[in-house]
Amino acid sequence: MDTLHLFLEGPGRETIPVTTLDAESYGSPQVTNEATRRTLVDDNGNIAEQTDKSGYRYQFRERFGIWSLIVSD
Repeated sequence: MDTLHLFLEGPGRETIPVTTLDAESYGSPQVTNEATRRTLVDDNGNIAEQTDKSGYRYQFRERFGIWSLIVSD
């Protein structure tokens, strides 16, 4: 199986590689809408936190704007 590569695309279409720093599940195990909240990190140690329920929008603590997740193989 190929390795998936994660990138965040931000304002001005800047694209940077990221990796998963943390993934936290929340919700009730009795309910089918359990979700996972992810935290990503770039090569410089900048942390981006998930801002939506679907897991495609992130915001860096040190950078402006909302960044979109891109998954590539």
